[in-house]
Amino acid sequence: RAAVEAMAAHQEATGDNLYRRIESLRTKLGDDLTNHFHEARMVGNDSIHDGTVYAPDEIADIADLLDEACQVLYVQPAERAEMAARRLARREAARPDAPPRTHL
Repeated sequence: RAAVEAMAAHQEATGDNLYRRIESLRTKLGDDLTNHFHEARMVGNDSIHDGTVYAPDEIADIADLLDEACQVLYVQPAERAEMAARRLARREAARPDAPPRTHL
């Protein structure tokens, strides 16, 4: 749950509780990631408020969902930006007399 709270804050979520903050990101995250965040939120709520004890494999499932969210939100965009920068550098190297490009 804490990881979801941190990612929601980093993604500039709005709302007066975690449910609403997650929902405020639905258009940005899409249904899959939004549902992943809600699943982690609910497991956290169950554990904290109701004392529900989940099996290690159930918690591992939640960790996998959050890992997927991290891949989509942070790793993949960084990889795409790095690939775009390499392509831009290659284009500029092939045209040494051309003025440098400041955007893609």
